Amino acid sequence: MEQITLGNMQDALQNSPIGIILMDEKGNIQWHNSCLEQMLDVTAEQLNGKSTADLPKELNSILTSPPETILLQNGDIQRWLHCHSQTSNDGRRTQFYIDITTEQRLRLERDRLEDDLQQLTTRDPVTGLPNRRSLLQGLEPLISRSRRYGNPLSLIKLHVELDGLEPQDEVKYQEEAWMKVGQLLKEQMRWADIIGRYDGSDFLLILPETPADATQTLAEKICELIDELELMSDDNKAIKIKPYCGLTSWKKGDDANLMLQHISSNINAAKQAGTAIAKAS
Repeated sequence: MEQITLGNMQDALQNSPIGIILMDEKGNIQWHNSCLEQMLDVTAEQLNGKSTADLPKELNSILTSPPETILLQNGDIQRWLHCHSQTSNDGRRTQFYIDITTEQRLRLERDRLEDDLQQLTTRDPVTGLPNRRSLLQGLEPLISRSRRYGNPLSLIKLHVELDGLEPQDEVKYQEEAWMKVGQLLKEQMRWADIIGRYDGSDFLLILPETPADATQTLAEKICELIDELELMSDDNKAIKIKPYCGLTSWKKGDDANLMLQHISSNINAAKQAGTAIAKAS
């Protein structure tokens, strides 16, 4: 069997599809292959016999303690490199650069598609109710209608907590509580109402053609029904669901943000007062 010579190895490394550079302990470039020149868009003369300290700042940062993933920008063209560095006991460094542009572009495209899909999703995965995005889309035209014609429009924001549980234990039963509350709200919904899970333990009820007094009555009824709900813990103990409601009705000058601010403030007021419902604002 023919023995592999140093020249054979140098030829193999010179033609490798991986960029390679060898530096001594002082950062002087001892050798590099042609693939590295192509990756960095430099000539052999710019690297041969040079110290990394004498190179342009951008090139120096790529060759001296580079990050694991490097983005190179040349006009509108982007290239991503993955860098792996090895240091010997005497301080000499060998660095390997792999072009991961194709993989990175695929990853970015996947992330973009996932974001697009998330934007198109209108249902909360836990309760099956409309999610926050869908609720806000439904609220805007109703506010425009009230602004134009003066039609009554009210909101109830419902926040639920599990009574008597430590925060770390509450997480364990939250989704079951959300599902129970979501089902209860669906049973109370009129055909014109929009009810959904707004965020976390918060639900939003959008009530067209509903004045403040009727909204108050509905909120009281919902709180009474939630008070009757129970979950069972792993040790067969009853867990009660504690509701807090914030109410508001549209008035001249209100937009979606103002109405949502009103009901969030009202929930905080209800919690501070230790009552289920704060007065409408």
